[in-house]
Amino acid sequence: MDIHPELKALKAFRYPLSMPIVRASAIMRPIFRLSRPLDGIREERRVISGMDTTLLRPREPRGTIIDIHGGAFAFPAAPYSKKIASLYALSGFDVLMPDYPLIPSHSCIEAIERIAEMAEGIDGLKCLSGSSAGGFIALHAAANLSHKPALMLIYPVVQPEGSTDSMQRFRSTPMWDSRKNRWMWEHALPEGHPSPPDLSGIGRAFIETAEFDPLRDEGRDLYGKLIEAGASAVLSETKGTVHGYDMLWRKPYVQQLIGRRITWLGTL
Repeated sequence: MDIHPELKALKAFRYPLSMPIVRASAIMRPIFRLSRPLDGIREERRVISGMDTTLLRPREPRGTIIDIHGGAFAFPAAPYSKKIASLYALSGFDVLMPDYPLIPSHSCIEAIERIAEMAEGIDGLKCLSGSSAGGFIALHAAANLSHKPALMLIYPVVQPEGSTDSMQRFRSTPMWDSRKNRWMWEHALPEGHPSPPDLSGIGRAFIETAEFDPLRDEGRDLYGKLIEAGASAVLSETKGTVHGYDMLWRKPYVQQLIGRRITWLGTL
C-alpha cells in the first residue's frame, strides 16, 4: 500500500473490536465533552430526540448540519471528530453532533429512527453528514424524511455483508478491514437487514472514499446510484488514505482533503 507519507503513523494502528473493548469505550464520552472546539466556535449541549447532543455554533450560521460520527455503531464520538465538525461550523453552519444509541444495547435501526426524528424537527437543516457507520445512519435516515437534505458521506458504510472487490482485497488494512466489518454487521443488525434506502428526492450529495479501505467500492457504487436517481453528486476519491485517516486532521494533506468537503458545503 502506497500510503501518503503524512499518514504513515496509521500503518501500525489496528482498530480493536470485542465486546469488552466496546463497553470500556464509554469512557470516551467524558473525554469528548471535555475536548474543546476550534477557536471561533461556541459549544452548547442539548437533548434532542432523547439524545445528548453537542451543538457547535459559528458567529453567523446560515443553516444547520447534523454530523453523525462513525465507530462501527459501537463507539462514542472521539475528540478529533469535534475538531473536524468545528471546521464545518467555521464554514458557516450550526453543527449538531448527536450521541446516538449504540450496539450492543441497541441496534443501528434505533439510531436511524432517532436521527430521522431529530432531522424532521430542525428548521433550516441543510445537510446530514456521516462518517463510516454514521454514513449508513445518515443515508437511511435521509430516506425516511419528508424533505430530504443534502448528504455528505465520508468513507461510508453502505451495505451489510458487502462483497465488493475492495472488501475482498483489504482484509488486513490499518484502521479498518473486512474482518472487522463482518464483526460489526454481526452485532449491528440482530433482527435482520433494513430495506435498501430510497434515493429518490435526494438532490445533493458528496461522497468521499479512502483508497485503501474495504468500504471504498461501496461508496463508489452509492455515488453511481445517486447519479442514476437524479441527484447532483460529487465523488471525492482520496489517494494514499485509509479508513479514518482524518483523525490526523492537523496534517496539511488531510486539511487539503477536508477542504474539498468545505468547498462543497459552501455550495449549499
